[in-house]
Amino acid sequence: MNILIDFTQIPIQKVGVGVYARETFLELLRGTNNKYYCLVQDDDKDMLNTLKSSKIIFVKSKWFRFFFFRFFLEQFYIPWICYKYKINIVHSLHYSFPLIPLRAKKVVTIHDLTFFIYPKAHTIFKRYYFRFFIRFACRFADEIICVSNSTLNDLNLHIKPIKSETQVIPLACEQPKVFDLESINNTKAKFGLHRKYLLFIGTLEPRKNIVNLLIAFEKIVKNDSSIDLVIVGKKGWFYNDTLTKVQELNIANRVIFTGFVTTEEKFIILSGAYAFIYPSIYEGFGLPVLESITYNIPTVTSNISSLPEVVGQAAILINPNNIDSIYNALKEVLYNEDTRLVLAERCSKQAKKFSWEITAKMTENVYDKYQVVK
Repeated sequence: MNILIDFTQIPIQKVGVGVYARETFLELLRGTNNKYYCLVQDDDKDMLNTLKSSKIIFVKSKWFRFFFFRFFLEQFYIPWICYKYKINIVHSLHYSFPLIPLRAKKVVTIHDLTFFIYPKAHTIFKRYYFRFFIRFACRFADEIICVSNSTLNDLNLHIKPIKSETQVIPLACEQPKVFDLESINNTKAKFGLHRKYLLFIGTLEPRKNIVNLLIAFEKIVKNDSSIDLVIVGKKGWFYNDTLTKVQELNIANRVIFTGFVTTEEKFIILSGAYAFIYPSIYEGFGLPVLESITYNIPTVTSNISSLPEVVGQAAILINPNNIDSIYNALKEVLYNEDTRLVLAERCSKQAKKFSWEITAKMTENVYDKYQVVK
């Protein structure tokens, strides 16, 4: 079959959706009878290297500064590509897809329902734009892929009726890497990681609940001068609230903001963490916690949305809206050696349930449902 994947929806800085796109389709391209056509921004070197064995259709990245071009490409250029290359399936990786009828089957991946559940996490335009496309997908897409059972449940709660077929396909994490000493030392020096540290990875935005984490951490450092909090991630919606709270709590000398880091830097920092904390108030999947348990890092995360589904028994679950719950879990994971050992043992078992090979195989099974009979 001829399958078109629109990678222009994926940010060049690969987090979350970008990691899913790169790793899933790298696996798919390793062994398949399908022919993949990939729409890629011309300066996305990461995806160009990943997809080099496919038919790549370049799009000038500078054009994506303008929404109307993005819309034109999706609504008119993609249908033309489908006609030109006799595409059998077009897979949208990030909610929106061509509205006009196509001969090609339409597969759409839904990552979360933040546009419905936490609308203030988005601009007004994005809020209504993606709500429309999610509703449209539920009526007119041939197949919807949800990244967790939690996301599928949210979809069923907020969209009725769903006429499309649905399938849950979880994300994954690559196997832990062993880094050379020079790379480790260079990364630690670059970000000032001189003490043991508690780690958070994610975009600085209200949904990640970093403010409550900072309040709980301030209680920890009152009695412990040996540990820092490292926050890895780019600035997002209302990020100033996080920076302001650090100053209010007078813990600026104990909190390290790295900003966006490379994939290698992220995993070096993760592998050296004493513990990992992810108190998010909503996730569609929660890739950082899966990465944490894959690296056998004692982990604390929220007891809501998809996170319990991802970590199983391999993490301490907290009420993210309760400061004491976060604080008590931090004390447990930082100072109770028995707990740390138990979590490490459970991490390895839970992490084995996920792999990009499994994700790719399940995705290919979706495509195979629409196999063209010649």
